[in-house]
Amino acid sequence: MVVLVFATSTGLAAPYDFGGQTVRISGTFMDDTTFGINFEDARGQGHVKDVEEMFNVKIEWVSWEEDNSSFVPETFVSRVLGGDPVADILLLCRYRAFFQVAAEGLLTPLNDILDDEYFANKPKPYVAKEHYMFKDQLYGFSHIDAGGWSLFWNKDIFAKEGMPSPYELMENGEWTWETLRELGKMATKDTDGDGEIDQWGFYFHDEDGGFQQFSALMASNGAALGKLIDDKVVFTMDEPEAIEAIEFLRTLIFEDKSCKPEEYFFEFFAGNHAMVLTDPYWFFYVGDPYWMEDDAGILPYPAGPNGDPYSTASYLSSGWNWCIPITTEYDPRALVELYDALYMASYDYAMEDATDRLTGQFAQWVTDKRDVEIYEGLISDLRLAPYLNDFFFPNHVEWFRELLQEETNVEAHVAAIKPVVQARFDEIFNQ
Repeated sequence: MVVLVFATSTGLAAPYDFGGQTVRISGTFMDDTTFGINFEDARGQGHVKDVEEMFNVKIEWVSWEEDNSSFVPETFVSRVLGGDPVADILLLCRYRAFFQVAAEGLLTPLNDILDDEYFANKPKPYVAKEHYMFKDQLYGFSHIDAGGWSLFWNKDIFAKEGMPSPYELMENGEWTWETLRELGKMATKDTDGDGEIDQWGFYFHDEDGGFQQFSALMASNGAALGKLIDDKVVFTMDEPEAIEAIEFLRTLIFEDKSCKPEEYFFEFFAGNHAMVLTDPYWFFYVGDPYWMEDDAGILPYPAGPNGDPYSTASYLSSGWNWCIPITTEYDPRALVELYDALYMASYDYAMEDATDRLTGQFAQWVTDKRDVEIYEGLISDLRLAPYLNDFFFPNHVEWFRELLQEETNVEAHVAAIKPVVQARFDEIFNQ
């Protein structure tokens, strides 16, 4: 292990001296994690130079084209076994590579390196430590996701139909599944008298079959595809809270006929749906008059019977974690401090607080400051809805779409996939 000398500075906190050596960073989505910085323009290059001088280090990036280890765990493992350390700071996708690489013992444990004081000084969106965990060990230290799944609502439809204000429902602790159900029934109508529904209560975004949105719905009721139980990842989609979420969604679709799966946003843009379950990112479109003329707002998922109706939490399952491979020769805490200085520091053209930056971008479209407050809550209280993609759950899109067929037997359909998913958990987590 190379000995690094701690140095004091009037600039960024706790810099280390790397002795002029090179630190390699491997990853993608660089702009998304740099508060608007482009490391290739003059200002970005100047910032990199300042950080290099402060830490007496040379920073080298391994591009996505050169290294796909961030997504494919087999590539990472083979490169390490072949004597190539890949990088000193690595971005790993949490919905695939992160778990398997951690299970192989190839990431540096950070429980004893990053203490409560370290996280106390991080912006709230980056303190979602459960996202950095493999079982009970911390392996990640930052991420590039700013919020989980949310719900948009068409304020014009709500006003036209005399529907109650979601702001007041949230304030009164009434933002629940049952409230959502009633709102959906109020909004669903045949507006032109042709016998066909043309204004729907809501839909969930069906780009991947809707399973990611559904994982957030389960999480709002304390349920998940898998949970860590007695140090083992266990399939739990057959628990009552999860079955309850399935039956709730099926009720909206088949009994109330107020919810319609849609692959694209165009029907919501056109004002044909009162609400949509989707990613907060889409507000940059639904809030933009170029895409949508009606006024729209943002909300957290409503709480299930086992959830908290006062919460503004959001739930995320996929995404990316920054990690440190065990192959690095440098002090892990020094690498974390270098990352923070490079990506998260305050300087003349970036905001100091990550939440302020994100809500500042969002705020240009809103018509009510309460939307900004809700969005900030979604960012700050980011929770985990884990293990849902096809790396753990083969053919999850097809399986979920069949689950939402009216004739499907829910318990039998869930039971059929349980041994398959559990076998994948056992394999990936070496349990």
